[in-house]
Amino acid sequence: MKKITDKRLDKMNSVLDQRLSNLTIILDNIYDRHNISAILRSCEAFGIQDIHIIETTEKFVVNREISHQCEKWLNIHIWKNFNDCAHFLKQKGFDIYSTCFTKDALSINEIPVNSPIAIVVGNEHRGVQNEITDLCDGKVIIPMFGFVQSLNVSVASAITLATLSFKLRNNADDSTFITNKYKNELRAKWLNEHNKK
Repeated sequence: MKKITDKRLDKMNSVLDQRLSNLTIILDNIYDRHNISAILRSCEAFGIQDIHIIETTEKFVVNREISHQCEKWLNIHIWKNFNDCAHFLKQKGFDIYSTCFTKDALSINEIPVNSPIAIVVGNEHRGVQNEITDLCDGKVIIPMFGFVQSLNVSVASAITLATLSFKLRNNADDSTFITNKYKNELRAKWLNEHNKK
């Protein structure tokens, strides 16, 4: 067992204090492990703790060279269908938004942050499935001003998470960050990961 230093423990506690309770992402059957791993890395960097993976057709696989093994700091929930995932999140008060390119989609800057937010990002080729979008509370788009009108899914996810996490932090209240109970659970899990080294 490796003894943890005070500096490392302080870092863990500092990270825990910044973990968001009201922002999450749902990955709809993304198949490229490089994209998945890059998205996980962005989630960890922006303080998103819980990530939801839909595995209807594509298996969830991580490339640890891309992710920098950040998945060990995250809670990853695997779902065989979107309905169960959506039901779980709706019970927790989340509004679910599908990323898409339709004219009725809200800019990421326009999404209200008075309720917890879940963002669905889709498969590299087909995007979010229509049947999933139909079940969401709204649609969201990243405004673009060049000739290019689409981004790689990992880049789009990073921009979306950065924008929303900054907006949430600027409007923070007691519900913005994870509870002390959840912090204690995660701290125990992280210390266990540390002790495996």
